[in-house]
Amino acid sequence: MSKQSLNSNRENILRLSTGGVCLALAFVLSQLKLFEMPMGGSVTPASTLPIIIYGVAFGPVWGFVVAFIFSLLQLIGGWLVTPFQVFLDYTLGYTALGFAGFAALKADKRIKIPGALNRYRSTSILKILICSVVAYLVRWLGSVASGVIFYAEYAADAGYDSALVYSMVYNGAFLLADLAILAVVLVVLYMVIPSKTEDTSINYVKKFTAEFIGTFVLVLVGCGTAMTVGCDSVNGGGYILTAFAFGLVIVAMAYSIGNISGCHINPAVSLAMLINKKMTVKEFWGYVVFQTLGAISGAGLLQYLFKTSGKIDLTGVYDAEKQKMATWGLGANGLAGVNGSIAAGIIIEVVLTFIFVLAILGVTDDKFKHGSFGGLVIGLALVLVHILGIGFTGTSVNPARSIGPALFAGGAALSNLWIFIVAPLAGAAIAAVVYKALSSNKEEK
Repeated sequence: MSKQSLNSNRENILRLSTGGVCLALAFVLSQLKLFEMPMGGSVTPASTLPIIIYGVAFGPVWGFVVAFIFSLLQLIGGWLVTPFQVFLDYTLGYTALGFAGFAALKADKRIKIPGALNRYRSTSILKILICSVVAYLVRWLGSVASGVIFYAEYAADAGYDSALVYSMVYNGAFLLADLAILAVVLVVLYMVIPSKTEDTSINYVKKFTAEFIGTFVLVLVGCGTAMTVGCDSVNGGGYILTAFAFGLVIVAMAYSIGNISGCHINPAVSLAMLINKKMTVKEFWGYVVFQTLGAISGAGLLQYLFKTSGKIDLTGVYDAEKQKMATWGLGANGLAGVNGSIAAGIIIEVVLTFIFVLAILGVTDDKFKHGSFGGLVIGLALVLVHILGIGFTGTSVNPARSIGPALFAGGAALSNLWIFIVAPLAGAAIAAVVYKALSSNKEEK
């Protein structure tokens, strides 16, 4: 037997054996449930991770085979209800995940690098993450298409006029939560596996990870405090406690992850920095994605903790007769404080974000020395805008902070979510332009 044939046989044995291991791991992880979603379905601990790693290591053809076999296992497990789902929901979705990383590693490199984990570590983590996000989008589209048929009878009961909208929200909610867990595991695994070659993208990943952690803590502590103490007129003290909870998180994170990523933990702040040329477009989108994933993870953990411990979410509605939450609030933003006025909600969020971001730009300006008090000033600025804003909209000034709780709370929080994405971004953009004009005048003078 020639040396080339021997190497080819070893490669095939490696593919088959690794494929079996990845399938077994994926199937076991898919049986575990981290938490149940409020709209149905459960989030598992990155069950698609082994399939993605296999797709990176061995390419599209073998990734397709493993993904398809995993789809069949899902079918045998009884999780598919209609034949339509067999193709659109699982087969298409998991096949896309099987392809997730193959484009990042060239075929000749696969032959030279032995072992799936070594091949995974030799690939750019940014490419793996981007491909994974795209793959999840493909799976979401497939799930939405199948859900239009399968969820038609449930849409009205859930308060949705359209089965399409209900399917988009339902599938998007748990897939985003699953993606957040997957992204964390991918990055941690990447950092743990030793490698002889240093990936130049690892510095970006460290920044993105820091932003994930910071936004996760912001939602967990800030929204968690609101859920615990309440933020209505009856619990007036909850206003101050919640305002300080959000502000103190900023202080704590500024002096920890601020050394790594600058502690934006807010897409609006990142947008202002991008406009003022303090970060690249590549960094901006990475920050936004991981900030959003961190917020989703924080909100998901909050709901799980409150549900398992039996605590009442004081920002939601509790059904005393059934002794369970009728509607989860999760500290989500809303328009109840402005009597449902969209205009008032937009104005308050634009103005408060303008104030907050203007303070950040001023205290972080390299032309002026503010010593080591920057984190404290920014934290107190957030407390300031919360003291006023909680009574109006619950105070967003941060699209990521709004997205996380809204996905789990659903209902009005989700339908009004666009306000708390658009308004803070607009306020931050205005602050960036205004500060740039003011500071340039100061410099010329």
